[in-house]
Amino acid sequence: MKRWTAFLLAAAMAAAACGLTACNPAAPAPGQSPRENATVTIFTTNDMHGNLTGDGKSTIGVVQAAAIKASTPDSLLVDAGDATQGASFASVSRGADVVRMMNEAGYDLMAAGNHEFDYGADVLLENAELANFPVLAANVERDGKPLLESNAVVTAAGYKIGFIGLTTVSTATSTNPSLLAGVTFKDEIETAKTQIAALKDETDAIVLVCHMGDNQKAVSCTSEQLLAGLSQAEQAEVTAVIDGHSHTVEEKTFASPQGGENGVQNARSIPILQTGVNFTNLGKLTLSFHDSEQGASVSAEGEVLDYAAAMNVATTEAGKQKAQKVQEKLDAIGLQQEEILGEVLCGIASPLWGGYVCYNYVESRVVETSYGDFVTDAFRHYAEQFAENEGLGLPVVAVENGGGISQSLPTWHSGGVNVTRGDVLGAFNHGNLVEVLKVSPAELFAAIESGLATTGQDESGLLLRERVSGSFLQCSGFSYTYDPAGEAGNKVTEVKLADGTVLDRTDAQNKLLLATNNYVSSSFKQGEKLGELGGEDILIEDYILYLSGKNDGVLDYKCDYGRILIAGDKSPATYTAKFRVMRGDAPQANQSYTLSVDGGAGQNVTTDGDGYFTVTLAKGAHTLRLAETDNFVYVNNYSGTGVAEGSEEAPDFYTKEGYYRFCFYCILDKD
Repeated sequence: MKRWTAFLLAAAMAAAACGLTACNPAAPAPGQSPRENATVTIFTTNDMHGNLTGDGKSTIGVVQAAAIKASTPDSLLVDAGDATQGASFASVSRGADVVRMMNEAGYDLMAAGNHEFDYGADVLLENAELANFPVLAANVERDGKPLLESNAVVTAAGYKIGFIGLTTVSTATSTNPSLLAGVTFKDEIETAKTQIAALKDETDAIVLVCHMGDNQKAVSCTSEQLLAGLSQAEQAEVTAVIDGHSHTVEEKTFASPQGGENGVQNARSIPILQTGVNFTNLGKLTLSFHDSEQGASVSAEGEVLDYAAAMNVATTEAGKQKAQKVQEKLDAIGLQQEEILGEVLCGIASPLWGGYVCYNYVESRVVETSYGDFVTDAFRHYAEQFAENEGLGLPVVAVENGGGISQSLPTWHSGGVNVTRGDVLGAFNHGNLVEVLKVSPAELFAAIESGLATTGQDESGLLLRERVSGSFLQCSGFSYTYDPAGEAGNKVTEVKLADGTVLDRTDAQNKLLLATNNYVSSSFKQGEKLGELGGEDILIEDYILYLSGKNDGVLDYKCDYGRILIAGDKSPATYTAKFRVMRGDAPQANQSYTLSVDGGAGQNVTTDGDGYFTVTLAKGAHTLRLAETDNFVYVNNYSGTGVAEGSEEAPDFYTKEGYYRFCFYCILDKD
């Protein structure tokens, strides 16, 4: 662990650039006895993204952080933003439960990060009102007025420490613009200058809490550039910087230029501290105050505690008692969240298929699925709003990796009557963000190729593969055709935009606007990130509510299954699927039922002596339902899902060559 010291020294007779009064306005008056020297420890977090529960492996968690603070005299706990969005723990309550846990842990303040705005400015204000600590954003206004508090002065060990919160102005383009009506982001440097001037005569130290980071490509002003933009006198007022946003570990100092009036040197270095992401580290900033009759000084020393170091910090009895209370609160919120997860968002006419449709096989990793179409349509819908707001006249497309869809909507066995918040979070529990990139057709071709793991197609239409790929891309705004037996890296035969434009796989010059999650976007090495649309799960939930709200509270999404096509398709025009109707463990022999295919008119089917019936279907994916049940069944000859193969009593799920084959699927009635 790297350590550093930042030192501010003002001579009594010949002050440096800052002057004695400016550097330490709270110093003892002439003839007054100096205060006893003291130390204040500031523990820091940033970019927790809802990961407050320690996992015993890499995530420190709020329980341990609270215990450490409670065990350390004259200590504070400060967060540099992006706490309330990400993991499902945050998404369930749109950040409110994160704030409740921060209250319980004893946080003293936080700066608003860009993702605090993902739920909209009104929800951010609600969360700020819920907090028992100040939420700071000095450079953010709504309708010309401060949206949040600009600064906070906290007294510890008898010293007044001023904190200034700053949020990157890139938030204006990294958040869905429809959520930021009337919100503006002011220049970080000019805001810092104003705030330093307001606090310098009232505090013993000033700490900037910046959600800005050190990635110059991602923001217009990094924390180092912020400091560089201050005058030497203003730099001399800043004791330390607590940083966030770039998900990096920052253990460095900013060196202020030497110099001063009357030849007196004023050597300055300002520590900058950032702890990475997802609560895998804990920052520790130590401020040491020194008073004397000749003047006053404050020094700052910082370090980043990794998981092992943080978990091995000795805790006092008070710390252990605090940890117990925080854990009890965490457990109680977990129970409450179970109720929230059960909240109904809307009704649904027919399931959206994806994820583990049949046993241990992920459908959306091999074939186009209705959920894949829906999700990418959601991405494209909000990306088009972003493009219009930014005046970008480029074609808008969207992709989602098949491995990113964990289950159907709702889960296949739930009956498909209602959609709950838990259904959405269960499918999208990765904490991904949806981003907008500017990419070339050549990059899009390469991304599609990377997810094609098929090795051929047999005469029944089944796509053969020795493995499946989570990188298989579902898409919106374009279609693609590929040859399953083609050479790896050269399977795609055509990519066509929705308007009919055929793309050139060698075209690296023209550009498209691509919406996708941040996991997929990382593979576009040459892509230019233009902004973020928000958390993946929240975006999808909002799109569900948007569509169902236009249809009397029922989601009725029609999938065209025409976006991912097979070159030289060997599938016959029709195929036969065989099903067994069961009541509990008992086959329903010689019974008549009404069967609906893809929501169409019912047809009569009758089971045989063993409870089976057969149905002939056009090639491709279909959704079937018996009128007497609440269950939907999915079949697809390309993936083999729902089509019987091998012994009916003990179906074969794999061939000896290792290819996935047809799985046998039963229709279970509601009893």
